[in-house]
Amino acid sequence: MATSGDVILKRDTLDGKVWRSTLPGMWAWLLQRVSAILILLFLVLHFFLPYRRPLQFLLLLVVALHASLGIRVFLIDLGADVKTQKALFAVCLFLAAFGLFFLWSYLPLGG
Repeated sequence: MATSGDVILKRDTLDGKVWRSTLPGMWAWLLQRVSAILILLFLVLHFFLPYRRPLQFLLLLVVALHASLGIRVFLIDLGADVKTQKALFAVCLFLAAFGLFFLWSYLPLGG
């Protein structure tokens, strides 16, 4: 509970400058949480609508993104410098895109 001596930080979320100053680590964290929810959604849809190519592609996209961001968290937990978060985020997005297109090109996914 906040008392009169406590300082409460507030952000003006309607100001565009606030979102531009958000650090890459926060965006990566938010993107991983959203991708976890999307995995659950696409997995349920995949059970009810099997062998739908767009659904398979979206599920694979979200799983690749979630996995690559998980590798980022793992590297940070192992001691990667926090100053390298921007580079790690970019590398993880590249790995997700590469993994997605590699798997989509070489695996027989019901096409």
